[in-house]
Amino acid sequence: MKLLPNEIRDVIKYLEAGKSLPDQYRFLLFDDKREVELVWNGKTGEVCNVVLPFQTIKPKIF
Repeated sequence: MKLLPNEIRDVIKYLEAGKSLPDQYRFLLFDDKREVELVWNGKTGEVCNVVLPFQTIKPKIF
């Protein structure tokens, strides 16, 4: 990770102002692990497998 002097100055300004960093700086400062998760209030960690009526389930042929 190598930031240019003007990028360092901008990051410091955002931090001093208590503002969130724009995505361009987030990707420069932190590793991109390519993990995405949807999060919302009331979301549980339970896993549920539901067969929906519009699913087509094909039998396995051995």
